Amino acid sequence: QFITFNGRSFDCPFIMLRSALLGVKATRNLMPYRYGASEHCDLMEQFTFYGAVRKFNLDFYCKAFNIKSPKASGITGLDLGPLYQERRYREIAEYCIGDVKATAELYHRWQTYLAVEK
Repeated sequence: QFITFNGRSFDCPFIMLRSALLGVKATRNLMPYRYGASEHCDLMEQFTFYGAVRKFNLDFYCKAFNIKSPKASGITGLDLGPLYQERRYREIAEYCIGDVKATAELYHRWQTYLAVEK
């Protein structure tokens, strides 16, 4: 299972298109059937009920569910470009692992309280 936050709207199409532009054939479909979470669970889609309610960012859901936000250290996604230019790779990595941990915890909350098993 592939778990993302807003991955269907950005990460996955970007990766697939970038691969094609570089002449690399995709070995996995990152954009499977939208209304099923068994292959790709996009938490943005799950928490908005596939767009039925307003979208919020990961930071919002972290605060709402009392999960440590990756932005807690003061770094946001907007800072990553300048940090890269300054070769501050450790800070980028720490931000990214915080994002992964927050997404994992949010997935756990979704699975525990919102996912409907068939």
